[in-house]
This record gives sequence, structure tokens and C-alpha cells, in this order.
Amino acid sequence: MRVLHVACVAPPDVGGIGAAAAREVRGLRARGIDARLVAPTPVIPGQMERSYIEYLPPRLRFGNGAVLPGLIELAQGYDVIHLHYPFFGAAEPLLLRARQLPPIVMTFHMDAKTQGWKRLVVALHRWMLQPFLLPRAKRLLVSSFDYARHSSLARWFARAPERVLEVPFGVDTDVFSPGPDERVRLGIPPTAKTVLSVGGMDAAHAFKGVPELLQVIAKLPEQVHVLLVGDGELRAGFEELATSLGIRGRTHFLGRVDTPTLVRAYRSADVFAFPSTSAAEAFGLVVLEAAAVGVPAVASSWPGVRTVIEHGITGMLVPPGDAHALLGALQTLLFQDVERRAMGEAARVRVGARFSWERHVDALVQVYEQVVKRV
Repeated sequence: MRVLHVACVAPPDVGGIGAAAAREVRGLRARGIDARLVAPTPVIPGQMERSYIEYLPPRLRFGNGAVLPGLIELAQGYDVIHLHYPFFGAAEPLLLRARQLPPIVMTFHMDAKTQGWKRLVVALHRWMLQPFLLPRAKRLLVSSFDYARHSSLARWFARAPERVLEVPFGVDTDVFSPGPDERVRLGIPPTAKTVLSVGGMDAAHAFKGVPELLQVIAKLPEQVHVLLVGDGELRAGFEELATSLGIRGRTHFLGRVDTPTLVRAYRSADVFAFPSTSAAEAFGLVVLEAAAVGVPAVASSWPGVRTVIEHGITGMLVPPGDAHALLGALQTLLFQDVERRAMGEAARVRVGARFSWERHVDALVQVYEQVVKRV
């Protein structure tokens, strides 16, 4: 079986959609499936992974949207097309030609969120084009029904629930696993309490809540350090904020890191913080990565995100934007060692039972086989 994944970004460019698509393609290839990912040529300089990714030069690029000449011709050589949505500029031609193409499976990652005049354009697309485009996919995958019911999918989901499948993202528990504490190696004092946050620091990921987290860290005792993984044009402003709050000495910016360093960061954390400020946050794969290492999370209770945490059992959920609640939850987990360790272990067990990588890839293969047989 030949499967073509289509995403708006791919490594070395940073983005949750592209990272998920690349991870899926690698998992499928490990099963002997001829899977590839096609995406626009990268914006970020770096080594391009050409063994399983095909980069197409865009005729036009707008944010994470792009018009890709040659995409339709490329897609015709596959048995299944797996479209990662939203991908403005590429999703429309694929779905409009769905009857002339191999069956299309779509992962609906999130409702696109933007600001200014672009917000109106996205809204018009969502209400005028999206209802016409989505039914052209043979299957529509969502990371959780909870998010689907609270997104722009809600009305379509109610009309055709049989075509919407819940396929939560998975974690490679062989890679993300408990191990020795390496906070000293990362420049953190061995006696410190450590809060970790992982996420992009560019305008597209401004909703990750880094400023809100820093303001809360400033209210915690000096023994609490925060470790921030990620990079982007907003990082300099975050560094200035940490300085103005008087916590620059206990705020550690690691930038963009490779997987081994990311695992070390998880293993060096007492608590994982996920204080997202927008419903653009639809799942929380990094919360599951932390959980697989045995680190409980404090997260904003958005639809979708709240499916990856059992409140009071594997972590704590707080109302989005509630700094007082975020502060209280962090205090509870940082300074109640027995409760924190119990939640971390419960989180690790739950990931293995419900969010394993093998289970996720199994679900994808089953969907592909179903749509191919029906054509």
C-alpha cells in the first residue's frame, strides 16, 4: 500500500501538524507501508529529510498555507491520500478533485486561529467552503470527540457521525520513558523544583501561555526554576519579561532541541505546565510525552486537552487564563511530593494503556484498509 501524507509544514520547519504527520509516516514505514510526506519547501534553514519527505516549492505561501504546483499529479500515484487539515491552498484542490483521486482520509487537527483581517478570511472559509469540502473525505479523523463537538466540526459531526473516527495521537513509550534526573546537566541546581514547558515561541504559537507562566513563576519561591523548550521570534520578548520579573536567573531557555535533549528535559522536570490561552490548543501531545516519562501536568481545561488528563489523578486542569488557579495547582504538585509522584505514575500507566504509539499506527492502518476496499 502506498500512502501520501500532505501537511502544511514538515521538518525542519516547526509545527505540531507537521511533526504529527512526520511521526505517522515514520511509524507506517516501520510497518513496511510505502508512506511519504509532501509539504512546502522549508522556511527555516536546516537539513531536509528527503528519505521520506518530498518538498514542493510553493507558487504562493501565506502563513502555513501554500499553493503547491504538482501536488495533484503526485497524489495520483498513491493508494490513499492522508490530508492534514487545515492546509489552506492545498486542501481545496485535493478535495475538489476527490472523485478523480485515490480515497482521501483527513485528520482535522484544529480550527485555524489568527488575528486581524486574516481572521475574517478564515471565518469565511470555515462557514462557506469547509461544509462543502469536508464531506469529500472518505474518513475524518479527530484526536478526540470532545474537541470535535466544540469545534467547527460540530454540525457536520452531528449529521454524519459514522464518518468521524476518534484516533488519539500516540507516544513512543520506548523513547519517552522514565530515567535519571539530569537537571544538573541542563544547568538547573539539584535541589531546585522544576517546571517544564514545551512549545513554539513564534507568533503562530503565541497561545502557548509563556508570559502567563512566567508571571506565575515569579510568585513561587526562589527554589522553583522553569525550563522552556522552544524557539521563535517571540523568545527575546519572553527573556526580557523574565528579566523584568526578577526571575531570569531561574528561567532556562533551551531553544529548539533534538529528541534526546527533550527527553532529558522531561526527566528533569517535577511538573509539566501547559497553560494554553486559546481553543487553538486541541490536544496536547507534549502533555502525553511528559506523562510517559512519569511527569504530571497542569493544563488549561480546553476541549480536547482535557481528554489527555484525568483531573486529580494524572494531573490537574485549570480554567484557561486563571492565573490564581494555575499558581495553586503548581504549588500543590511542586510541594506535595507524595501526591505528585502518585499522579506521575498514574499518568505513565494511562499513556501505555490508551495513548501508545503502536495503538495509533494500528488505527491508521485499519482506516486505510477500509477506504481502499470501498473504492
